[in-house]
Amino acid sequence: MVASSDKEYKLAKRIKQKKSGIDSNFLELANWISEKYEVNVINITHEIMNHDNRIRIGIAVETENDEIKFKESDEQWANYNEKIQNAIAEKYLEICKTLEIPNEKSILGLTKKLKPKLKDIFVSASAFEPLAKEEANGLIPEPKIKELLANLNNNKVWTLSRCFASTTLFVFDDRQKEKISKSDFFKELEKRYFELLKEYDEFDYWKRDEFKIGIDSKQNFDENYESSWFYYYR
Repeated sequence: MVASSDKEYKLAKRIKQKKSGIDSNFLELANWISEKYEVNVINITHEIMNHDNRIRIGIAVETENDEIKFKESDEQWANYNEKIQNAIAEKYLEICKTLEIPNEKSILGLTKKLKPKLKDIFVSASAFEPLAKEEANGLIPEPKIKELLANLNNNKVWTLSRCFASTTLFVFDDRQKEKISKSDFFKELEKRYFELLKEYDEFDYWKRDEFKIGIDSKQNFDENYESSWFYYYR
């Protein structure tokens, strides 16, 4: 899962909503992973990767802390721990080696891998919570955000911009940033925006003490990013 629009995220979301359950073929594997690595496994999927025909086992876990347990270090972008990958792959081979696997190249969309080997398997893990937080932030209708800014009525504000799970208040020039960050207006804005955000936080992941709105300026946006949101957020 890399985005809330991904199929894996949507499958995990349905499980979190109790609208479906994990595939019974993966229950034993999910329970084994959850217990061995002390993580909350929401779902497991598998597929044939088009670029090298290996089997990718996708493990959807609850939190970023869960996801990091599969990495070589505590860094979010660290490589996967090969020892853990191999242990999970071996357990997969033991439990699931004769299952039909989704394969976009196959005419029927399925491939039965009768005797896959350890080298044929790649194990990945991804966290559900950050994507659910991202989705909640994106679900706030733009008219509600405009209404919020209109009600607070501060002429130093240019716009309020969202990207994934982050929210940034833009003033007009750099000189205004520090002053507005300490203002009662900004405290009230964060408070009201968080209240609005919670209306769309289906799984209650957003916490007030963790939520912050960033501050930047139109001056910086224009001078250093060519007035382009693409350049600003890339």
